[in-house]
Amino acid sequence: MKVCVIDIGGTFIKASLMNEKSEILTKWKVPAPTNSMEEMIDSLYTLIDEHKDEIEGIAISMPGKIDAIQGIAHTGGAYRFIKDMPVKKILEEHYHLPVAVDNDGKCAANAENWVGALKDVENGMVFVIGTGIGGGIILGNKVYRGVNFSAGELSFAFVDKNVSYKESGMIASKCATPGLLKMYKKHSGNEEDIDGVKFFELANAGNEAALAALHEFCSYIAKYIFDIQGVIDIEAVAVGGGISEAPLLFTVLQEEMDTLFTSLSFLPIHEPKLVKCQYGNDANLIGAMKNFLDQQ
Repeated sequence: MKVCVIDIGGTFIKASLMNEKSEILTKWKVPAPTNSMEEMIDSLYTLIDEHKDEIEGIAISMPGKIDAIQGIAHTGGAYRFIKDMPVKKILEEHYHLPVAVDNDGKCAANAENWVGALKDVENGMVFVIGTGIGGGIILGNKVYRGVNFSAGELSFAFVDKNVSYKESGMIASKCATPGLLKMYKKHSGNEEDIDGVKFFELANAGNEAALAALHEFCSYIAKYIFDIQGVIDIEAVAVGGGISEAPLLFTVLQEEMDTLFTSLSFLPIHEPKLVKCQYGNDANLIGAMKNFLDQQ
Protein backbone atom coordinates (compact mmCIF):
# COMPACT_ATOMS: atom_id res chain seq x y z
CA MET A 1 0.00 0.00 0.00
CA LYS A 2 1.21 3.50 -0.87
CA VAL A 3 -0.35 6.55 0.75
CA CYS A 4 0.33 10.22 0.08
CA VAL A 5 1.01 11.66 3.52
CA ILE A 6 1.02 15.44 3.94
CA ASP A 7 2.21 17.64 6.81
CA ILE A 8 0.93 21.21 6.67
CA GLY A 9 3.57 23.32 8.40
CA GLY A 10 4.15 27.02 8.80
CA THR A 11 6.83 27.42 6.11
CA PHE A 12 6.27 24.42 3.84
CA ILE A 13 3.65 21.81 3.13
CA LYS A 14 5.61 18.56 3.02
CA ALA A 15 4.48 15.36 1.39
CA SER A 16 5.74 11.81 1.26
CA LEU A 17 4.86 8.45 -0.19
CA MET A 18 4.64 6.03 2.71
CA ASN A 19 3.76 2.39 3.17
CA GLU A 20 1.87 0.65 5.98
CA LYS A 21 5.16 -0.13 7.78
CA SER A 22 5.78 3.63 8.30
CA GLU A 23 8.60 3.60 5.72
CA ILE A 24 8.99 6.88 3.84
CA LEU A 25 9.61 6.09 0.17
CA THR A 26 10.08 9.63 -1.16
CA LYS A 27 9.48 13.25 -0.14
CA TRP A 28 8.60 16.53 -1.82
CA LYS A 29 7.19 19.89 -0.73
CA VAL A 30 5.74 23.26 -1.75
CA PRO A 31 5.80 26.65 0.03
CA ALA A 32 2.99 27.04 2.55
CA PRO A 33 0.10 29.23 1.39
CA THR A 34 -0.69 32.30 3.47
CA ASN A 35 -3.70 33.99 1.90
CA SER A 36 -6.80 31.83 1.60
CA MET A 37 -8.44 28.45 1.99
CA GLU A 38 -8.65 28.19 -1.81
CA GLU A 39 -4.89 28.64 -2.05
CA MET A 40 -4.43 25.95 0.60
CA ILE A 41 -6.58 23.47 -1.36
CA ASP A 42 -4.70 24.26 -4.58
CA SER A 43 -1.40 23.57 -2.80
CA LEU A 44 -2.70 20.19 -1.63
CA TYR A 45 -3.80 19.35 -5.17
CA THR A 46 -0.35 20.27 -6.49
CA LEU A 47 1.34 17.95 -4.02
CA ILE A 48 -1.02 15.01 -4.44
CA ASP A 49 -1.07 15.22 -8.25
CA GLU A 50 2.65 14.36 -8.35
CA HIS A 51 1.89 10.74 -7.42
CA LYS A 52 -1.90 10.47 -7.72
CA ASP A 53 -1.73 7.38 -9.96
CA GLU A 54 0.34 5.44 -7.40
CA ILE A 55 -1.59 5.97 -4.18
CA GLU A 56 -4.44 4.23 -2.39
CA GLY A 57 -5.20 6.99 0.07
CA ILE A 58 -4.32 10.40 1.51
CA ALA A 59 -3.33 11.25 5.09
CA ILE A 60 -3.07 14.80 6.42
CA SER A 61 -1.38 16.32 9.48
CA MET A 62 -2.24 19.95 10.13
CA PRO A 63 -2.44 22.52 12.93
CA GLY A 64 -5.66 23.57 14.61
CA LYS A 65 -8.74 22.02 16.15
CA ILE A 66 -9.35 18.98 13.96
CA ASP A 67 -12.34 16.65 14.04
CA ALA A 68 -10.38 13.53 13.13
CA ILE A 69 -13.55 11.47 12.65
CA GLN A 70 -15.29 13.77 10.15
CA GLY A 71 -12.02 15.19 8.80
CA ILE A 72 -13.01 18.80 9.44
CA ALA A 73 -10.50 21.54 10.34
CA HIS A 74 -12.54 23.81 12.60
CA THR A 75 -9.50 26.05 13.04
CA GLY A 76 -6.04 26.06 11.46
CA GLY A 77 -3.63 27.39 14.06
CA ALA A 78 -1.57 30.13 12.40
CA TYR A 79 -3.74 29.71 9.29
CA ARG A 80 -6.43 32.05 10.55
CA PHE A 81 -8.39 31.82 7.29
CA ILE A 82 -9.25 28.17 8.01
CA LYS A 83 -12.68 27.81 9.58
CA ASP A 84 -14.76 24.62 9.44
CA MET A 85 -12.83 23.42 6.39
CA PRO A 86 -14.10 19.93 5.33
CA VAL A 87 -10.69 18.68 4.26
CA LYS A 88 -11.67 15.01 4.11
CA LYS A 89 -14.79 15.65 2.01
CA ILE A 90 -12.99 18.00 -0.42
CA LEU A 91 -10.15 15.58 -1.12
CA GLU A 92 -12.30 12.44 -1.24
CA GLU A 93 -14.65 13.99 -3.76
CA HIS A 94 -11.72 15.19 -5.89
CA TYR A 95 -9.60 12.03 -5.86
CA HIS A 96 -12.15 9.29 -4.99
CA LEU A 97 -9.73 7.90 -2.42
CA PRO A 98 -10.01 7.46 1.36
CA VAL A 99 -8.68 10.47 3.34
CA ALA A 100 -7.78 10.86 7.02
CA VAL A 101 -7.00 14.16 8.78
CA ASP A 102 -5.61 14.85 12.26
CA ASN A 103 -4.00 17.57 14.36
CA ASP A 104 -0.20 17.79 13.98
CA GLY A 105 0.56 17.44 17.68
CA LYS A 106 -1.62 14.36 17.93
CA CYS A 107 0.13 12.97 14.84
CA ALA A 108 3.50 13.42 16.57
CA ALA A 109 2.18 11.58 19.62
CA ASN A 110 0.74 8.84 17.42
CA ALA A 111 4.11 8.36 15.71
CA GLU A 112 6.05 8.01 18.95
CA ASN A 113 3.48 5.59 20.37
CA TRP A 114 3.38 3.52 17.17
CA VAL A 115 7.05 3.05 16.31
CA GLY A 116 8.97 5.56 18.43
CA ALA A 117 10.07 6.43 21.95
CA LEU A 118 6.68 5.54 23.50
CA LYS A 119 6.19 2.28 21.60
CA ASP A 120 5.96 0.16 24.76
CA VAL A 121 4.28 2.86 26.88
CA GLU A 122 0.56 2.49 27.55
CA ASN A 123 0.09 6.00 28.98
CA GLY A 124 2.43 8.84 28.07
CA MET A 125 2.89 12.33 26.68
CA VAL A 126 4.79 13.87 23.78
CA PHE A 127 6.05 17.40 24.46
CA VAL A 128 7.52 19.15 21.41
CA ILE A 129 9.46 22.40 21.90
CA GLY A 130 9.69 24.61 18.84
CA THR A 131 8.58 28.13 18.03
CA GLY A 132 5.50 27.02 19.96
CA ILE A 133 4.59 23.98 22.03
CA GLY A 134 3.08 20.87 20.45
CA GLY A 135 2.46 17.27 21.34
CA GLY A 136 -0.28 15.07 22.65
CA ILE A 137 -1.47 12.60 25.27
CA ILE A 138 -1.41 8.80 24.93
CA LEU A 139 -3.89 6.87 27.09
CA GLY A 140 -4.40 3.14 26.66
CA ASN A 141 -1.98 3.11 23.70
CA LYS A 142 -4.18 5.56 21.80
CA VAL A 143 -4.05 9.30 21.20
CA TYR A 144 -6.56 10.91 23.53
CA ARG A 145 -8.59 13.53 21.66
CA GLY A 146 -11.32 14.47 24.15
CA VAL A 147 -15.00 15.21 23.61
CA ASN A 148 -14.33 18.31 21.49
CA PHE A 149 -11.08 17.06 19.88
CA SER A 150 -9.11 19.55 21.96
CA ALA A 151 -7.51 17.26 24.55
CA GLY A 152 -3.73 17.33 24.51
CA GLU A 153 -3.54 20.99 23.50
CA LEU A 154 -0.43 21.45 25.59
CA SER A 155 0.20 25.08 24.63
CA PHE A 156 -2.47 26.77 26.67
CA ALA A 157 -1.81 25.97 30.34
CA PHE A 158 -0.94 28.93 32.56
CA VAL A 159 2.45 28.34 34.16
CA ASP A 160 3.32 31.91 35.17
CA LYS A 161 0.82 32.95 37.83
CA ASN A 162 2.39 36.41 37.97
CA VAL A 163 0.78 37.20 34.63
CA SER A 164 -2.96 37.45 35.13
CA TYR A 165 -4.45 35.22 32.46
CA LYS A 166 -2.67 36.59 29.44
CA GLU A 167 -1.01 34.62 26.64
CA SER A 168 2.39 35.67 27.94
CA GLY A 169 1.75 33.50 31.00
CA MET A 170 0.99 30.37 28.98
CA ILE A 171 3.50 27.60 28.50
CA ALA A 172 3.53 28.27 24.74
CA SER A 173 5.06 31.67 25.52
CA LYS A 174 7.26 30.64 28.43
CA CYS A 175 8.59 27.29 27.29
CA ALA A 176 8.93 27.47 23.53
CA THR A 177 12.34 28.40 22.11
CA PRO A 178 11.58 32.16 21.93
CA GLY A 179 10.69 32.05 25.62
CA LEU A 180 14.06 30.53 26.47
CA LEU A 181 15.90 33.23 24.52
CA LYS A 182 13.83 35.90 26.24
CA MET A 183 14.82 34.48 29.61
CA TYR A 184 18.47 34.65 28.58
CA LYS A 185 18.10 38.34 27.75
CA LYS A 186 16.58 38.91 31.19
CA HIS A 187 19.36 37.10 33.03
CA SER A 188 22.20 38.52 30.92
CA GLY A 189 20.93 42.06 30.39
CA ASN A 190 22.06 41.60 26.80
CA GLU A 191 19.41 42.62 24.24
CA GLU A 192 21.33 41.13 21.32
CA ASP A 193 19.26 38.59 19.41
CA ILE A 194 20.70 35.07 19.39
CA ASP A 195 19.32 31.74 18.19
CA GLY A 196 19.03 28.41 19.98
CA VAL A 197 22.35 27.15 18.62
CA LYS A 198 24.24 30.15 20.01
CA PHE A 199 22.37 29.89 23.31
CA PHE A 200 23.49 26.32 23.88
CA GLU A 201 27.04 27.19 22.88
CA LEU A 202 27.00 29.72 25.71
CA ALA A 203 25.32 27.33 28.14
CA ASN A 204 27.72 24.48 27.36
CA ALA A 205 30.63 26.88 27.90
CA GLY A 206 29.33 27.60 31.41
CA ASN A 207 27.87 31.06 30.78
CA GLU A 208 26.08 31.90 34.04
CA ALA A 209 23.24 33.85 32.45
CA ALA A 210 22.55 31.08 29.93
CA LEU A 211 22.56 28.41 32.63
CA ALA A 212 20.26 30.48 34.86
CA ALA A 213 17.86 30.95 31.95
CA LEU A 214 17.93 27.24 31.15
CA HIS A 215 17.16 26.27 34.74
CA GLU A 216 14.27 28.75 34.88
CA PHE A 217 12.97 27.47 31.55
CA CYS A 218 13.17 23.83 32.63
CA SER A 219 11.60 24.56 36.00
CA TYR A 220 8.44 25.75 34.24
CA ILE A 221 8.34 22.56 32.18
CA ALA A 222 8.93 20.41 35.27
CA LYS A 223 6.07 22.11 37.11
CA TYR A 224 3.83 21.64 34.11
CA ILE A 225 4.66 17.92 33.95
CA PHE A 226 3.99 17.66 37.69
CA ASP A 227 0.53 19.20 37.24
CA ILE A 228 -0.31 16.84 34.38
CA GLN A 229 1.03 13.86 36.30
CA GLY A 230 -1.31 14.58 39.18
CA VAL A 231 -4.26 14.31 36.80
CA ILE A 232 -3.49 11.42 34.43
CA ASP A 233 -0.51 9.53 35.97
CA ILE A 234 1.57 8.79 32.88
CA GLU A 235 4.59 6.52 32.58
CA ALA A 236 6.84 8.61 30.35
CA VAL A 237 7.25 12.01 28.72
CA ALA A 238 8.93 12.11 25.31
CA VAL A 239 10.49 15.51 24.58
CA GLY A 240 11.14 16.61 21.00
CA GLY A 241 11.63 19.69 18.86
CA GLY A 242 14.72 21.52 17.63
CA ILE A 243 16.33 22.30 20.97
CA SER A 244 15.73 18.78 22.26
CA GLU A 245 18.82 17.88 20.24
CA ALA A 246 20.90 19.65 22.91
CA PRO A 247 21.92 17.08 25.58
CA LEU A 248 22.18 19.85 28.17
CA LEU A 249 18.45 20.50 27.91
CA PHE A 250 17.72 16.95 29.04
CA THR A 251 20.29 17.12 31.82
CA VAL A 252 18.84 20.29 33.30
CA LEU A 253 15.21 19.24 32.80
CA GLN A 254 15.91 15.95 34.56
CA GLU A 255 17.55 17.87 37.43
CA GLU A 256 14.55 20.19 37.77
CA MET A 257 12.10 17.28 37.66
CA ASP A 258 14.08 15.30 40.25
CA THR A 259 14.24 18.31 42.57
CA LEU A 260 10.53 19.04 42.26
CA PHE A 261 9.25 15.48 42.60
CA THR A 262 11.66 14.70 45.47
CA SER A 263 10.65 17.81 47.40
CA LEU A 264 7.01 16.73 47.08
CA SER A 265 7.58 13.00 47.55
CA PHE A 266 5.03 12.93 50.37
CA LEU A 267 2.36 13.39 47.69
CA PRO A 268 1.03 10.35 45.76
CA ILE A 269 2.44 11.59 42.44
CA HIS A 270 5.00 9.42 40.67
CA GLU A 271 7.78 11.00 38.61
CA PRO A 272 7.45 9.92 34.95
CA LYS A 273 10.41 8.78 32.91
CA LEU A 274 11.95 11.42 30.65
CA VAL A 275 12.86 10.22 27.15
CA LYS A 276 13.80 11.79 23.84
CA CYS A 277 11.44 11.65 20.87
CA GLN A 278 12.70 9.24 18.23
CA TYR A 279 11.30 11.16 15.28
CA GLY A 280 11.94 14.81 14.46
CA ASN A 281 10.64 16.38 11.28
CA ASP A 282 9.09 13.09 10.16
CA ALA A 283 6.92 12.56 13.26
CA ASN A 284 3.85 14.31 11.86
CA LEU A 285 4.05 12.32 8.64
CA ILE A 286 4.40 8.98 10.44
CA GLY A 287 1.58 9.80 12.86
CA ALA A 288 -0.72 10.88 10.03
CA MET A 289 -0.09 7.51 8.39
CA LYS A 290 -1.00 5.71 11.63
CA ASN A 291 -4.22 7.71 11.87
CA PHE A 292 -5.03 6.75 8.26
CA LEU A 293 -4.50 3.05 8.97
CA ASP A 294 -6.60 3.24 12.14
CA GLN A 295 -9.52 4.67 10.20
CA GLN A 296 -9.54 2.07 7.45
